[in-house]
Amino acid sequence: MDVTRSGFLKGMASSACLAGAGCRMAGGAPVPGAHDPNLVVVISDVHTGLPWSKQQYRTGREYPWMPEAAKRLVRAILAMDPRPSLVLDLGDLSLAFGEEGDYEVGAEVFRPLTDAGIQVVHTMGNHDIRANFLKCFPGADAGTKVPGRFTHVVSTPHADFIVLDSLQEPVRRGSYDACTVKGLGKEQTDWLKATLLEAKRPTFVCAHHAIPELGVARHVARCPYVVGSLHGHNHHWATDYFADGYGENAHTIRSVGMPSFGLDRDIGFGVLRLGAKSAKLTCRIFDYYFPTPRTPRPASWDAFVRDNDGHTVEFVFDSLADARSVEDRS
Repeated sequence: MDVTRSGFLKGMASSACLAGAGCRMAGGAPVPGAHDPNLVVVISDVHTGLPWSKQQYRTGREYPWMPEAAKRLVRAILAMDPRPSLVLDLGDLSLAFGEEGDYEVGAEVFRPLTDAGIQVVHTMGNHDIRANFLKCFPGADAGTKVPGRFTHVVSTPHADFIVLDSLQEPVRRGSYDACTVKGLGKEQTDWLKATLLEAKRPTFVCAHHAIPELGVARHVARCPYVVGSLHGHNHHWATDYFADGYGENAHTIRSVGMPSFGLDRDIGFGVLRLGAKSAKLTCRIFDYYFPTPRTPRPASWDAFVRDNDGHTVEFVFDSLADARSVEDRS
């Protein structure tokens, strides 16, 4: 079984250059630049963890290409020039059932980012367990706005990011059916409503699940400072919209789903470049496979990569009435 398509293996250096704002080469190797405070990488659904033989709760199959696939994407981020100052991880770091060993493997994946001085902000997905996560990522919930949740507000020079925790921990461990529950809870929902009322800067609202699935879409869309919403969960790049109001009072929010960070379907991450008047989010797709990589490789998989890699959406910062979004294919 090939870990990934040959282009992934042979073209990582050039792909990494494309993921950044430019890439200087010296002796054939990328030379890392400074961290850009206006460059943010958004990832989700790392889903890395223990091999099947060591799992307490069996997942049903082996994933031999993980975690190396995720590590390659980490190397692509580190090869960006300039490097991002912030990586937002939108949850589902665990392979399936939130085992502590999953997070031990995940810590190895993320360590090069933090060692490089990049801030990594984590939230939880439906396959995570908070206590086990914190054993391997101590302090990841520091400064949370809601006790018992990974809820953050992260500020950059041009925009703020509200990062929500949509995990409802399963009552029954080891069951995929038990991992389908989601929600913010009353305390986090009340905090979000109050925070949106006080917003005065362009704001992105982020969570593992799409905002319309969490019962707060109307409140998010009602805030004139919200310019966009980012989520994971579905393992593929996708753009959508939700809105509040009608006629001249309507406010439409673009919602963008992130690819998987190595497990299956679209394999990649989002690169968000923030400016004073707008932000552009570019999809970087390095591979596609489902449910596993295989040889021979279906030609349609390469077409899926070509379709989405480089796709860019723009979020226009308009805090007066409606936060408009314009789509562009670069």
